[in-house]
Amino acid sequence: MNEATGIGRLVDGKYQIIEQIGRGGMSNVWLARDKRLGKLWAVKEIKPNVSGTQGEALRRAIVDEANFMKHLDHPAIPRVVDIIDTGATVFVVMDYVEGRALSRVMQERGKPFDQADVVNWGIQLCDVLGYLHRRNPQIIYRDMKPANVILRDDGTVRLIDFGVCMERKPGRCNDGRIVGTPGYASPEQIPQHVSHLRELDPDVVIDDRTDVYALGVTLYTLVTGHTPTLTKDRDGRERVSFRMRPIRVWNPRLSEGLERIIVHATQTNPAQRYATMDEMRYDLERYEELTQEWRDAQRRKIKVFWRWMAGCAASVALGFVCLAISDSITARSYDAIMHRAQEASRVVEGDEASEAELLYAEAIALMPRSVEPYRKLLEVYEHDYRFTVGEDGRWRRAFMHAQDLANDKEYAQLCFDVGASYLSYFGIDKGGGSVGNAAIMSAEAAAPWFRRVLDACGESEDHNGQRIDDANVRAALVYQVVTEFYQNVTRAGREGKGVSEEYTQFWEVLCSTVGRESDARDGRKSAEGVRVRLYQIASETLSSSTYLAGFARAGITEAMARELLQRVRQGVEELGEFAHANEYREVYQPVFQEIATSLALVEQNIRNVYGNPVAAASDGLVRDGEEAL
Repeated sequence: MNEATGIGRLVDGKYQIIEQIGRGGMSNVWLARDKRLGKLWAVKEIKPNVSGTQGEALRRAIVDEANFMKHLDHPAIPRVVDIIDTGATVFVVMDYVEGRALSRVMQERGKPFDQADVVNWGIQLCDVLGYLHRRNPQIIYRDMKPANVILRDDGTVRLIDFGVCMERKPGRCNDGRIVGTPGYASPEQIPQHVSHLRELDPDVVIDDRTDVYALGVTLYTLVTGHTPTLTKDRDGRERVSFRMRPIRVWNPRLSEGLERIIVHATQTNPAQRYATMDEMRYDLERYEELTQEWRDAQRRKIKVFWRWMAGCAASVALGFVCLAISDSITARSYDAIMHRAQEASRVVEGDEASEAELLYAEAIALMPRSVEPYRKLLEVYEHDYRFTVGEDGRWRRAFMHAQDLANDKEYAQLCFDVGASYLSYFGIDKGGGSVGNAAIMSAEAAAPWFRRVLDACGESEDHNGQRIDDANVRAALVYQVVTEFYQNVTRAGREGKGVSEEYTQFWEVLCSTVGRESDARDGRKSAEGVRVRLYQIASETLSSSTYLAGFARAGITEAMARELLQRVRQGVEELGEFAHANEYREVYQPVFQEIATSLALVEQNIRNVYGNPVAAASDGLVRDGEEAL
């Protein structure tokens, strides 16, 4: 071990420090490998030399931030998986996000980013900030800036550093703290004469528009290269040296539409900004249309249209003929694109879209109310038995066209198939195997689609006329309970509620689902990929001492745990031939190895949880033949 740096040491007996990947004024961030599973994690640690009142305050802040992040569930937000308090320091274990901060990338480039890239990142950031704003209670991020955005190799971005987030409480406009980064923070967030203030006026409103402003400045910085800097005046007070000119002053080739968006987002008066992230995202997706030239063209088209209507007023039949011709042309174009897509290549390079994917996306834009192109696009993503992060982002953008699709009778079945695809293929990396806790990650990604199935079908016996099999509706309900278990447990813990009911419900659903798959005839079993994920979820759950202890406290006996273990082993054995088939081997053999590793740990975990009389007495665990304490 390198004593000077701490590289090589073991944290909590399983996380081995590999290298330092970040540092702050009072904390270090390390890259660590889980010795048991071989997975990489980021580990945040309070610096050893921080002690006293300052150290205790930092400890509380880091733990509070970690507990806060545990309740968030979005692909662009790293997950917190462990909090370790050794007494001497605190370690927070979270997803390791490969990539570099946009601020660092821009500094190394020595020039601004391409406009199209900036707009793409802006849309992604609108999505994650909008997710925070829709939480209950609402979360305001308050520190949007290039340094807090990690750019991955696949072009997606991740948001980090949630230390100054604010939960909006009923009856309160702000939490009193003056926090954020000068220049990026909105004027209401950091008042001009901040040096004379200790806390915000309680009547100052911090809401969605606060993050809208910071995102606007962030996009401005990325597309122009001009960043806010701090300078000191004669009195020694720090001031922000930053003047936001229209972006086309710096580069006339930039889009007038993007300039309008940034100006709108960065108004000093919050009432004059975008009210929500959804509004800002809508404009970013259409930024090329927000030009005066485009507006003038639309006005000319409208004038021509009304002249044409006036000329056709005496001949309604001619109008219908023209409409029919227009629909016919659209239909022929759509049919031609669908035919080309069927013959197009589905081979991808890296995480780029294939030719077939691009064509089906074009068909969706042309016929957004037809289920067929969505289903075909899903088949393209399933072609290589992997559903990548890039494909996930592109799929969600394509599905934004589907506002009226819920009226289609095939909508519920489509959503079920999407959920099954996420459950089967999401989180499997390019070399086979899993990324992080892949089964849990894929299950959480699938949850919204199963909820859509249940919302579309309602509680009526005919499923609101949706053409979907009863078994699929029941399966959607089961998988929704499974996928939301982890969120429900952490939410209940945060609210101070007992979690026994959550553990009991999850156990019943997990056992019944595994049992049904084991007992069903081949024709009634779920798809192999779905079953693989189900057994992976069960094995990861049983191999976790935290979850198994929770089940035991909820009344689950050792015999019940062993029975589920046997069912899972049986199911895995039945899928052995599937895993070794030539077309699936590359993808699923590493996943089966991970399941085998987890199952090998379950036996020891059961002995530790149920076989320790001291722990059993203190925790109220249930052994065979005993009643729950």
